[in-house]
Amino acid sequence: MVWLAWLFTLPPRPAAWIVVASGSPLFILGSWLAHRPGTERWRAFTRRTLDTHVVAFVLLIGLGVQFEDAHGVTTDGVIYFAQLRSALFDHDLHVAAEFAYLGQPARPYHVVPIGPTLIWLPLYGAVAAVDGVGRALGAWPAPREAIAAGLTLPYVRAALVSSFAIGAMGLIAIHRRLREEFGAGIALITSLLVFAATPLVWYMVYEPSMTHAASFGCVALFVVAAERWTSVTMRTRHAILLGVLLGFAFLTRPQEALFALLPAVLLFLAPAAAEVRMRALIRLAVLGLAGAAAFLALQAIHSTILFSREEFQLVGRTGYFDLWRSRWADTLWSSWHGFLSWTPVAYIALIGTAWYAQRRRSSAIAALLIVFVMAWVNGSTADWAAGWSFGGRRFTSVLTLLAPGLAFVIYQLARRPLVAVSVVSLLIIGWNQLLVAQYATGMLTKDAPVRFRDLVRQQASVLTESPFVYPFAFPANAWFAFRTGLPIDRYDLLAPEAWRPSIDLPLDAAAGKFLIDGWGPRGSDQEGELRWVEGARAELVLPLTILPDHTVTIQLRARTRLLDHPATATVTLLVNGRALGTFTPDTHQPSLATFTVPRASDVFLQGFNSVTLEKPADAPPVALYRIAIH
Repeated sequence: MVWLAWLFTLPPRPAAWIVVASGSPLFILGSWLAHRPGTERWRAFTRRTLDTHVVAFVLLIGLGVQFEDAHGVTTDGVIYFAQLRSALFDHDLHVAAEFAYLGQPARPYHVVPIGPTLIWLPLYGAVAAVDGVGRALGAWPAPREAIAAGLTLPYVRAALVSSFAIGAMGLIAIHRRLREEFGAGIALITSLLVFAATPLVWYMVYEPSMTHAASFGCVALFVVAAERWTSVTMRTRHAILLGVLLGFAFLTRPQEALFALLPAVLLFLAPAAAEVRMRALIRLAVLGLAGAAAFLALQAIHSTILFSREEFQLVGRTGYFDLWRSRWADTLWSSWHGFLSWTPVAYIALIGTAWYAQRRRSSAIAALLIVFVMAWVNGSTADWAAGWSFGGRRFTSVLTLLAPGLAFVIYQLARRPLVAVSVVSLLIIGWNQLLVAQYATGMLTKDAPVRFRDLVRQQASVLTESPFVYPFAFPANAWFAFRTGLPIDRYDLLAPEAWRPSIDLPLDAAAGKFLIDGWGPRGSDQEGELRWVEGARAELVLPLTILPDHTVTIQLRARTRLLDHPATATVTLLVNGRALGTFTPDTHQPSLATFTVPRASDVFLQGFNSVTLEKPADAPPVALYRIAIH
C-alpha cells in the first residue's frame, strides 16, 4: 500500500520504468513469500514457476505503461467515476457537477449499470480517507472547488489500478487453470496471447475505466470456480459462492449473466441420470440466485433511481435493445470492431474450442454456446459496433472460455512440429512471392538501392490488391457476397450500412465506399465535390428499403466536361439493370435530371441496389455531384 500511495502522488504520466523499477523489489519479495509455505528452495521454486513469474512481471510492465499512457477516465468510464464520487461525497447520483468539473460534454442520458464502481470502491475509499485525514491535519490544503474532492489524479489512479488489479487476478487464475491441464510452457504462451493479442490489453492498460478489464477478471474467477466445483454432488457453499461471483460479474457488466450457462451446461451434460441432473440444476439455480440476490437487488435499486429521472427506452424496436433482431454475425466479423476480424487469435481460439470438444466436450459446448448467445445479445443493441471500441470489447470476457481452446491448438502444434514448420515455410514462400510480384511489376528499382520501409509497405500493398479476401472475416464476407452479388472485398465497408427508405448522397469522400467500378478520381469545383465518369460505364450501389407500392423519384446532379471543342454526352440511367431513361448534362453548369418509378417493387430491391450510368465511350467525361432517391 505504501508503494501504491507513492505511485498515486507521482506527477501525470510518469515513465513506465519508474513503476517497474520501484515495483521490482516487491515482485521479488512476493516471489519469496510465495515459496515459504513449502519446503522447496526458493531457486527451485522460481524455476518451477518461471511461467507464472513471467506473466506476473509482464503485468507489472503493463501497470507501468498504464501510469504513463492511460487515457484517464473516458467515455462510459466517466459516468461510473462520476457516480462513485457523487455517491461517496454527495450521497446521490446527480453527476452534472462532476461532468462540468471534468470538462465532459453533456450526455443525452446517464443510464449505465453500476459497473466497476464497487471494485473501485476499496482503493478509492482509501484515497478518500487518507485525503480527508491529511486535510484535517493540515498536511495539504483542501481543493479550491469542493467538487474537486474525489476527482483529482490520485482518485483517478485508484479507479484505474483497481480495474487493472482485478483483470490481472483473472488472468493469473486462467493461467493457473491452463497450467494444470497443459503444462507451464503452453500456459505461458496462451496467457501472454490472451493478454497482449486481444482487446484485453487495451482495456487493462490504456482504457481501464471502461467495464471490460474488471468484468474479465470477475468472469475469469467465476469460470475457473465453475469448472472446478460444478457437479451433481456440488457443495452448498460452492453453489452459493458461484452465485456471488456471477452476481459480482453481473453488477460490473449485466451481459455477464450469460455465463450462468456454463455450470448449467456442465450439469446438463454430466454423466448421471437425467433425474439427478435436473435436481442438481434446480438446486444450483436456487442457491446461485441466493448468492447473487444482494447484487441483483443493488442493481435494481440503482436502475430504479436512474430510470425515474431519465428518458431512456431500454427495450423494443425503437429502444436500445431489441432481442428479436440481431446483427450477431457483424459483431463477430465486421471490420467495424468485429471480435474475430479484429482479433485473429480469438478466431483461432474459437476453432480450437470446437476441436477441444474431443477432450472436454461439455466445457467446449458451453463455451461455443455462450459465444453465440453473447454475439446475439451484443448484436441486438442499437450500437452493435460498440462506438469507439478497440476491437470487440464486449466479447473480452469470453476470452476466459476460449483460452483452453487456444491452448489446445498450441498443444497440438507442439505435438506436431512439422505442421508448425510448414506454416512458417508457407509464410516465407508467400513473402518471396510478393517480392517477385513487386519486382516483375516495376515497384522495386532494379539498378539502385531501395528503402526497406518502402519494400515492406509495398509488400502489404501487393497482398491487399483488389479483390482482397480477408481470411478472418470468413464466412461473413462470403455470405455477404453471395447474398448481395457484390464483390467479397466490399463486405468491410458496406455490410454495416443500414438500409434506408431514402438517400441523398453527395459524391464526396464518404461516398467512396458505394462506388463499385468505372469511376475516375475524386474532384471538386465551385459547385462542390464530384466524381468523373470517364469511360463508358460507372456503377455504384445504394442500401435501400422502399415500400413496394411507393412511387420513387431519382434525381441526379451532373455536368459534362467542357472541352476545347464542346460536345455533349447522353447518359443512360440503369437501376438493377433496368434502363429508366437518358439525360444530357449541361457543360457550363450542373444540371438536374429527374426520373420517376411509379411502383418501387418494379425496379428496386430490399437491400443493395445497383445504379449504373452508361454513355458512349468516345463521349466527354461526365461529373456526378449528387444522387438522391426518395
